[in-house]
Amino acid sequence: MLRRTSQALTVLFLLAATSSVFATTVTINIDSAKAVLDALQNPHITREACLKIAAMPGNQGIIRKTNEFKILANNELFAEALYDAALGVTVTDLEKRIYFFDTVKQKVPELRALLHDIEANPENFQKQIERRIALFTPEGADLHLQGYVIAGGDGGGYAFGSTDFYLNIGRTDEFVVMKTVTTHELYHAVQGAFAKDRGTIDELPPVDGLPHAQQVCMKTAQLFANIYEEGSAVYVEDISLLKQAHSEGGMRQKVDLTDGIQHAHTSVSLLEMSVLSFDALDAMSYDDVYDVGFYGHAILYNVAYVMAKAVADQEGPQGLTAYLKRPPYYFILGYTKLAAYGKDKDHPLLGPNTVAAAERLAKGCPSGS
Repeated sequence: MLRRTSQALTVLFLLAATSSVFATTVTINIDSAKAVLDALQNPHITREACLKIAAMPGNQGIIRKTNEFKILANNELFAEALYDAALGVTVTDLEKRIYFFDTVKQKVPELRALLHDIEANPENFQKQIERRIALFTPEGADLHLQGYVIAGGDGGGYAFGSTDFYLNIGRTDEFVVMKTVTTHELYHAVQGAFAKDRGTIDELPPVDGLPHAQQVCMKTAQLFANIYEEGSAVYVEDISLLKQAHSEGGMRQKVDLTDGIQHAHTSVSLLEMSVLSFDALDAMSYDDVYDVGFYGHAILYNVAYVMAKAVADQEGPQGLTAYLKRPPYYFILGYTKLAAYGKDKDHPLLGPNTVAAAERLAKGCPSGS
């Protein structure tokens, strides 16, 4: 059962594996979200109080993600945006609008109810997520994951390659969407726990000045890591649940995913072009490729999901689970070895340059990478 300790929801997930039972502890802290919701309904709040709210761990995640979007973010800008929203001041600067506090303010009662629903429905929330995650977690795993519920910023949820994850109720305004986003981000935290096994990192370090071949190798490896991570997380979240969605955000997610999967060939093409762009005379930066493929309509999610689903369909949940501990290029190559690969629209052929890049990675990156 989800129990409230101060303002933290501490959850013990007992995940049953094939032949053993093991414990994964998940602590979900709602302090940051609650503080923002309280502030937005307090027209007498001070700037100092807003600065303290900005410094809370969950809200630091919002600031970090905003910087990833290449939008200047820090405690001071967060606090000013929150202060202005609480006092009803209209903001025009992107650095303040990006927190969407004006939108969150309009939904405070609904968002408080959503937090209550999470606590009050352990069987329909915690237990279902628990069972789903258990299917795709290695037997014998002992994980300690930290989640933060937040209320502001862009994106419904995110992780940074570690065992922390963030759930934005400001953007996930429906119980079923909250469930899928929680499962998705929780699985990213599971992936983060095994990042060393895969040899992956959250952010690609600067590659300027390195030999061209080494740059290509590093950028391609990072692309395949993101393909594996997002594809498997979307599969684990169980997108069939979105059939129950009725909110604007939930309906949009359902339509985007359904349409994207039906047109997975365009996602295959974008993946192929992304791989080629790294080896161009004037090579694309990794950030630019990532922005096109994984933000907005997130076109690369589609081929990534199709690949993950194909692996799970043929090899079962543990077949997909095995890639938690393998370099991500094996995910690309493993998909191409499936019996149904290339035989129907649900198993599209990958581009020749994509496959060749995975094969090169399997032979080892240039010296010094």
